[in-house]
Amino acid sequence: MPDAADFSGHAMLESTEYSGPWPQQPDPRGLPNVVYIVLDDVGFAQFGSYGSTIDTPNMDRLAANGLRYTNYHTTTLCSPSRACLLTGRNHHTVGMRSVSNWARAYPNGRGAISNRAATVAQVLRDQGMATFAVGKWHLAPMSETSAAGPFDHWPLQKGFDRYYGFLDALSDHFAPELTYDNHRIPTPDTPDYHFSEDMIDHAIEFVRDQGAIYDDKPFFLYVAFGACHDPHQAPPEYLEKYRGRFDEGYDAAREAWFERQKATGIVPAETELPPSNPGVPAWDSLTSDQQLVANRLQEAFAAMLDHTDVQIGRLVDYLEQTGQLDNTLIVLTSDNGASDAGGPFGTVNWLRGMNGLDIESFNIENLDEIGGPRSHTNYPSGWAQAGNTPLRWYKQTLHAGGIRAPLVFHWPERIKEGALRHQFHHVTDVTPTVLDLLGIETPAVFEGIPQLPVAGQSMAYTFEDADAPTRKVTQHFEMNGHRSIWHEGWKAVTYHVVGDDFQTEPWELYHLDEDYAENYDLAEEEPERLRQLIDRWWAEAGQHDVLPLEQGNAASAVGNVPPGSPQDRNTFTYAQGMAHVPTVAAADIRNRSHRIRATITREGSGEGVLLAHGGYAGGYALYVQDNRLVYEHNCAGDRTRIVSGEELPAGRADVEFAFTKTGNNRGLGVLNVDGIEAGRGELPHMLGGLFTIEGLDVGQDTGTAVSDQYETPFPFTGAIESIVVEVDDDQLLDPAELVRAEEEQQ
Repeated sequence: MPDAADFSGHAMLESTEYSGPWPQQPDPRGLPNVVYIVLDDVGFAQFGSYGSTIDTPNMDRLAANGLRYTNYHTTTLCSPSRACLLTGRNHHTVGMRSVSNWARAYPNGRGAISNRAATVAQVLRDQGMATFAVGKWHLAPMSETSAAGPFDHWPLQKGFDRYYGFLDALSDHFAPELTYDNHRIPTPDTPDYHFSEDMIDHAIEFVRDQGAIYDDKPFFLYVAFGACHDPHQAPPEYLEKYRGRFDEGYDAAREAWFERQKATGIVPAETELPPSNPGVPAWDSLTSDQQLVANRLQEAFAAMLDHTDVQIGRLVDYLEQTGQLDNTLIVLTSDNGASDAGGPFGTVNWLRGMNGLDIESFNIENLDEIGGPRSHTNYPSGWAQAGNTPLRWYKQTLHAGGIRAPLVFHWPERIKEGALRHQFHHVTDVTPTVLDLLGIETPAVFEGIPQLPVAGQSMAYTFEDADAPTRKVTQHFEMNGHRSIWHEGWKAVTYHVVGDDFQTEPWELYHLDEDYAENYDLAEEEPERLRQLIDRWWAEAGQHDVLPLEQGNAASAVGNVPPGSPQDRNTFTYAQGMAHVPTVAAADIRNRSHRIRATITREGSGEGVLLAHGGYAGGYALYVQDNRLVYEHNCAGDRTRIVSGEELPAGRADVEFAFTKTGNNRGLGVLNVDGIEAGRGELPHMLGGLFTIEGLDVGQDTGTAVSDQYETPFPFTGAIESIVVEVDDDQLLDPAELVRAEEEQQ
């Protein structure tokens, strides 16, 4: 909306008439609507139209009537791909070298998009379009996502008029940590709730509300599903639908999907299926229990993808029913390849593997929980490998399995029939394509800030000419020390091993124009070409702010607390009634001595949660139940409870849980009431490293329940004057330091 400076003319002293012209407003009428649909961790082969036997009819409908790209690439991780997608620049350049959870001091790793790179939402809103976002954000430093902000990098500050979704990398789909516009809200208390349905409800609501007032104003809608990132969760009828569908196992499925890809032209007919990735056990080598668990986990993934497809269908149907589909440009893609984070056998609770706990027996014991509200599942690497068919490796690596993704453009007014496109392109190319198709130039200066050059290349030339040579010349890649470069059909790639010398570690060389699946390493045959590509990578790295390289991976930044962030202190004072606090902004009690003190007042036998951090997957809670003070630590399903020996006194009381560390992720817990010890117990194994996806609550437990002794939200029925959490400086999180400390104690 223009301000007073935009008005010209003269107003009479005693007249309501205005003698000058009305200010000029951007007029977007005639432009198409634009919808970006982004799935999470969905591999190259997992759409039905890209080879799988998973039911995805709505996505396949878009593919059948649109353009399917077979040579499209991403960055191999969530936040970086989203930053590239929304800005048209490379991820290091805009400040997103890795996921936004692990901000670093370097300018290329701040965990937020630079103001020198306006998002497509900002550009389109500046042109007069309405802009909406639903779903996963993951583009703000996690320490900045509490109700206290700062809000600089939240969706509404990055060009969106409305937002509904979650801000972190992942969330429980039955009990998500929700944000509505610029504020946190609780999960809706509705039967059979699932987030994917909820986010599409809000997407339709935003579009409907806009159209009711301005029916000729086009919109940009960013639909970023949490699916199919872990946890893989779906309504029970979808889980039941896939029961037994994958009993042949992942090796057979991979071969079958590969044949489907060749038959439909997704991959060249002469492509050979590579051997299994290192660490993937042959299906026939698994025990019957391991096969049972693996297939249940794949069923949960398939159910979630199918359920997501239905939600996409709801949105597309709405656009069609309201006469908007023909004039809507839809971009459908995934942010990277399928993830092998479930390990060789998969997991029902991701935190168990992260904390060195037994996985296999826990999987069997909790088999029937898979895919439901009391599971945080991730399928085994063999099923992830099948999801990336016929490509090698997975998410987080730079071989094709990590970076080649499905991509569909659907626009009935421009694309009259479905077809395949094989030109090499990259996620940075999507927004330049959309702006090119809309006839909008990327601004050189936005809101007074000079903008970074756009790195992407418009793909619009491929719309009319299926055989046009790719106009992309070079694309570099880097993630967690892994490096790669594509140049004129050739690709050099190195898999970085922590500790190896970046200057001397070996590189592989592939001629992708003739070797689609990276089967034949030509490094020894073409050393000069390889040398030239490596040199080119270093030049691109310097030009696009990739340097400096870091040893290790994103997880090495765990515990890296930026100065002034919410966790940059030792004392945290919380109050009853305060908003939910995300994990990265909450008191960090991992592997350190700490104390939780609360002053409470109860009438009679008042009970409930005083402080809870986490949920069913893991966390801790201090609560009152049956007139006793209870501390419970849920270490990924292994529970330790300390209960006061005497009943709490009625009225006002000072209660405390004090933890003294006696070793890494273990120690002694003591309950005190009014300064007198009321109970004690050993905590043999506590959560460390990656702690939990669910945040902290005072006076209730709003997500899933930390304890199996109460049902959420179990609000405290008395009054909490204050809760103070104090943490000591004896924390160790770095894996190498943990090993050294353990050796010293032995």
